[in-house]
Amino acid sequence: MSRKIFTPLLCIAGAGIFALFACHHENAQENNIMSAADSLAKAKAAAATATADQDSEVYLLPSPLLIATIFKNAGLSFYPDLTTKTKDAAQFTTAYDRAVNMGIYSADLSYCVLNKQSQDATNYLNTVQSLADKMGFGSVFGASMLNRFKSNLDNTDSLAQIIGDLQMGTDTYLEANKQKYIGVLAFTGAWVESMYIGSKVYEKGKNSNVSARISEQMNILDNLLKLLHKNEAADSKIPDLEKDLQGLQNTYGAFSEVKNYNPDSDKSISLTPDHIDQVSKMISDLRTKLLGA
Repeated sequence: MSRKIFTPLLCIAGAGIFALFACHHENAQENNIMSAADSLAKAKAAAATATADQDSEVYLLPSPLLIATIFKNAGLSFYPDLTTKTKDAAQFTTAYDRAVNMGIYSADLSYCVLNKQSQDATNYLNTVQSLADKMGFGSVFGASMLNRFKSNLDNTDSLAQIIGDLQMGTDTYLEANKQKYIGVLAFTGAWVESMYIGSKVYEKGKNSNVSARISEQMNILDNLLKLLHKNEAADSKIPDLEKDLQGLQNTYGAFSEVKNYNPDSDKSISLTPDHIDQVSKMISDLRTKLLGA
């Protein structure tokens, strides 16, 4: 029997790891975060080996907070006009729309937390809670958790820990209630929003470090597409989402710098400005579609 394991790296727990999200020593910080991610990946690989008789497949995805941290450490600046308006959340009435947009708002939440935008972060947390409540797992956002968040608005490390706790609670609920596809859709929304913000900030400053991070994050698409494919029977809109993301992956894979890249190189793929513009346009179009705008 084949057993698929969906493991968002948002499940990295413990105050020590979330302390990595401090706003100083950024290069060492990112190395430590990636080391933590690598350690978790190795642990999951070991778990897969232990259950090899069940033909296990392990799909690792990073958290919105980890993606936001990687972008921030590359020099991503804060632009309040890039995030989604929380007032728009009321328009989402289906599980699909609520899930992908909960992911979008989660990415905006992470972006605000890491840039010390405490009031905006609170608004996004309330919006995420509202969508979760409409999907049946609002209890994860208990009063004590929300009070912890509001009491630590000036402490980025603590807010990161709280976001991690919320995500772990959400993952546990979805796993127990056989709704893992909701988590996959939410991650898809978060990934699209993170890439949208990253590409738009690049347009404003042409930061080569941000460009490199965009290339690195494109590598996540393969696992994401596999997960969407495994869950496409859960919602009739998932195949269309797969098609859009596959188109993005095909476009990216056709770039000469991607086709000619040596995987043994210790350097990141450096996309040309024109190719970044192409990725940015496709991401922006998909985001608009997910938002229903």
